[in-house]
Amino acid sequence: MIETLTPAQMEAFLENKYIGHLAVTDAENRPYVVPVTCLYDPESHSIISYTAEGRKIDALRQNPRVCLAISDIQDLSHWKSVIIEGTFEELKDVEAMKGIQLLITRLQHIINDEGKQQVDFIADMARANPQNPKVIYRINIDKMDGRYEDGEE
Repeated sequence: MIETLTPAQMEAFLENKYIGHLAVTDAENRPYVVPVTCLYDPESHSIISYTAEGRKIDALRQNPRVCLAISDIQDLSHWKSVIIEGTFEELKDVEAMKGIQLLITRLQHIINDEGKQQVDFIADMARANPQNPKVIYRINIDKMDGRYEDGEE
């Protein structure tokens, strides 16, 4: 049976996830969905992420309204999903540095706790690269909905 997550359950779920699918709309009103590395910041009740210049950031700058889906799917009857509607905000200067530090620190912790892989690559996110500059951004959450199914009837 499909159930609704409470706000506290949604926040607890988001605090341990770092992969989502971001839906944007470009200038020609074409939808575009792309996987992103991101994390929930409970202090600002927002999502922090980063990207390089390209189609996604162009679309975000043209139309800041977004939808982000974060899911954990075990099988057809054991899953959780949170859908976030929000507004893109590009971070600059000190705010960008705070955002990237939060990403680095939290991602290292989450991935290490999972025991899945080495996290040395995460520190590369903070390194400046003039050929491929990173854009740090926040999704200010306007609305969150969460659902789950645990196999119980």
